[in-house]
Amino acid sequence: MHKLIAKNKKGRDFVVGDIHGRYDLLKAEMKAHSFDKKSDRLFSVGDIINRGPDSLKCLNLLKKKWFFMVLGNHEEMMVEAVQSGSLKDWARNNGKWLGKIPRKDQKKWAKTLAKQPVSLTVKSDAYRVGICHAEPDGTSWRKTRDKEKSRTTMLWGRRVLRNRKKTKVKGVDFTVHGHTPLDSARWLGNRYFLDTGAWYSDNLTFRPLDEVYAEYQQRSEK
Repeated sequence: MHKLIAKNKKGRDFVVGDIHGRYDLLKAEMKAHSFDKKSDRLFSVGDIINRGPDSLKCLNLLKKKWFFMVLGNHEEMMVEAVQSGSLKDWARNNGKWLGKIPRKDQKKWAKTLAKQPVSLTVKSDAYRVGICHAEPDGTSWRKTRDKEKSRTTMLWGRRVLRNRKKTKVKGVDFTVHGHTPLDSARWLGNRYFLDTGAWYSDNLTFRPLDEVYAEYQQRSEK
């Protein structure tokens, strides 16, 4: 369910919104930010597959030591489709690409995805950030990250954005999420939502976590 990530002693930490197969946009953002694969780390809010043209290339990111992700609802759907042996419903959710790769590779990727955490806590000298795909289940990060019953909310929830809840999540300085496409990244309390619909908008939000934290601090001071 949850994984704690120690502070980066060598380089910078970045966070990226739902990639959805847009490997081209990810490469462009990494280049624009001079991402150093030897020292920097990238944290994904999940949904790296489907909709865009390069889902398999995005899956291969899981082989990189600098890439970390939480499970998204599209990854969960893929795991369930492969395990059940039925890709019919899966294909309707822009998953036709999966049927083009060998069955053994489908099973391999499903097994790898099933091992991904539903949430991450990333530490630095200045802050602690909680990451899950959709939204926390309640206002306690510790409770939401550790409860199996919170899994559905963390993967599928949209209540915070729909109700514009600005209450803060306790236990971390701020949280980061994707799942719901927005015209631009948005803060609600200390929750940061950064899915900007890369697969159709050509706009992939990719930011240093230090910058996101500084932005939150500025907002809190107003």
